[in-house]
Amino acid sequence: MAERTIGALLLGVLGGCLSPPAMHRAVLEYDRTVNRVETELLLLNIARARHHHPIHFTAISGIAATFEFRASGGIGGELGHDSPDVLSLSLAGSASENPTVSIVPVQGEEFTKRLLTPLDETRFEFLFHQGVDPAILLRLMARGLLVEGEGEPALALNDPDRPDAYTEFRRRVLHLSRLDAVQSLHVGPIEASAGGENGGSRIAITNVDPGRLPPEERRRLAARAAGMPRNQVLVEIRPEGTGGDLPFRGAFVLRNFKAILTFLGRSIADRPEFPVDPDPRTGPVPRNPARTLEIRETRGRPGDTVFAAEERGFWYSIGDGASAAEAEWNREGFDLLYQLYQLTVTEVKAGPLPMITIAK
Repeated sequence: MAERTIGALLLGVLGGCLSPPAMHRAVLEYDRTVNRVETELLLLNIARARHHHPIHFTAISGIAATFEFRASGGIGGELGHDSPDVLSLSLAGSASENPTVSIVPVQGEEFTKRLLTPLDETRFEFLFHQGVDPAILLRLMARGLLVEGEGEPALALNDPDRPDAYTEFRRRVLHLSRLDAVQSLHVGPIEASAGGENGGSRIAITNVDPGRLPPEERRRLAARAAGMPRNQVLVEIRPEGTGGDLPFRGAFVLRNFKAILTFLGRSIADRPEFPVDPDPRTGPVPRNPARTLEIRETRGRPGDTVFAAEERGFWYSIGDGASAAEAEWNREGFDLLYQLYQLTVTEVKAGPLPMITIAK
């Protein structure tokens, strides 16, 4: 009876030692793998855009893993008249894992619409309030800035192929970055009244608190914003506020996710970005790298990076920048791109598409 009790205890201990650590490692490894797949897919599609190839995404729709743990043990002994009693223990254990991974091509009408539909102003506001530098946000998300003046609004394109317009766009964005650094940038809903009765309020970027504006001014701003498409973000830098030495008003025009990938891909070689100094009226800015996101293109796989993707004999990875500040900028920029990917692409549910199941 004692021998059976000891054997049961040993088997329980053995099984308990095997199963939780193995499952813990497996769950973490699956999480790392999914993250790596999605990250390298982003790099791969930037590389495809760089070579003018169609972009394409494949999603991991499910992972089912079966864990089997086996343990055995025994106690034996010999009793003799002429020799000491001998007690022997035998323990054995094994663990096996049988994962099944399902992947599905992300395609179809819903995916295409999400990929080609310009980003909504609410996503800009949401990401800004996560603490993202407005310079990173707008350089990545905006197609350009519609600047209102005496005549028709002029579009300052976020396109290095248009040097004058691109320089103007960068300088206005740097001005907003400076205002944010000194905590004088307001991004949020603009209500027609201070009480906020207007449930369909739109987003505005200003250097004054909209709630402190006179009622007529607030209604004017709300009316201007209401007349804009959802992919435009109203901006008004007023003379009486901080940074008012460089006043301007207009709207940032947001682009779609495919255009973001194309912009990053073409900036590797075809349309490289160039340095732009802030307007003298802006003052010092925290960071101002030449590239929105530096993507390295090398013949061999870089050994100093975790994520890399190969396309047409080249390897693509996130650049380190010329300084620690630029390296941090690149990490933040790629993290923002990943968040936009999650908000745009991975929300699409797999429809009646061919699914590939891989059983290990």
